[in-house]
Amino acid sequence: MKKIILTALTIAFVIAACNSNSNKTNEPAKSAETDTMVKKETSRPIAEQLYSCPMHPEVTGKKDEKCSKCGMKLTVPVKQ
Repeated sequence: MKKIILTALTIAFVIAACNSNSNKTNEPAKSAETDTMVKKETSRPIAEQLYSCPMHPEVTGKKDEKCSKCGMKLTVPVKQ
């Protein structure tokens, strides 16, 4: 009976130890260089305004290009 209780406690401790390690994330270590880097925001010039298809708003491109689904010209300006 003592062996069964001791085995059950040992298994419980092993499972608890494994679960506590699985909560940690595997993120790469950050260096001082990456912390000080600033992302530059890219803005589109007005000349590169995107337009969408009147029938398929998910299709975007430059003005007067053709929609890949229906062949209509892209004429609706996309709000950014």
